[in-house]
Amino acid sequence: MMPEEEFFNHYSDKDNVHTEYLDSLNSEIQALKEKLPELPFSNIWMAQHMVDKLPSGCELHLGIYHSLRSWNFFKLPVGIQAKCNVGGFGIDGGVSTMMGASFAHPEKLFIGVLGDLAFFYDMNVVGNRHVGNNVRIMLINNGKGNEFRNYNHPCYFLGDEADKYIAAAGHYGNKSDRLVRDYATDLGYEYFSARNKVEFNDVIDRFLTTTKIDKPILFEVFTETDDESCALEMVLNTVIDKKDVFKHTVKKAIKSFMGDSAIKCIKGIVGK
Repeated sequence: MMPEEEFFNHYSDKDNVHTEYLDSLNSEIQALKEKLPELPFSNIWMAQHMVDKLPSGCELHLGIYHSLRSWNFFKLPVGIQAKCNVGGFGIDGGVSTMMGASFAHPEKLFIGVLGDLAFFYDMNVVGNRHVGNNVRIMLINNGKGNEFRNYNHPCYFLGDEADKYIAAAGHYGNKSDRLVRDYATDLGYEYFSARNKVEFNDVIDRFLTTTKIDKPILFEVFTETDDESCALEMVLNTVIDKKDVFKHTVKKAIKSFMGDSAIKCIKGIVGK
């Protein structure tokens, strides 16, 4: 026990900074990232390949839920803010939130990554006459609420039937390659699209450019249900060393029942 003032004085002393624990965590994160296999073309793959390219000082707005989770697997560069209009954990308002912030800070670059349901539910603001050239929208269009088709969702067992009754598949042009393109260009946006990794890489630098441009940009990326689900499954199940998980679980159980002294004793016996 120590007085609160002494505790905070100690840890706020710049000459007494200890980063060993933070360094070990960052090292572990880097090791996990290196274990990632080549992912299918998906929201997660895009986050993986965009995160280190984000322009300094930009503000990232993410849609609920798949986009938020996909980007949460990767650490953002220092100085970049990420925001998400969670609301009632639904899909309304994410585009409007980003647009409102972009109006208030025209000097800052705003990048939105949203699924098709989130975009179409909130598309009216895209036509607002005050939208500036500091806006970049990435629309991940898989033609449905892909969350309901992911391998770990309770509705997964329904297969294609989930598309009919739960995932809202086939809405808004059923992944039309003209609907959003014509809407965006008629409103004065610069428009790009991609359906695979090669096409994505061909235009991503333009989408993220910090060079002064005349128009906002809308980048529509078409993905497939199976690729999205597969990428999520790969990330959640292949980057973790299951032997380390087992070791941690056993250690925690022994400590819970026998205390720290038992852990030290066992380490002395096995040499670890």
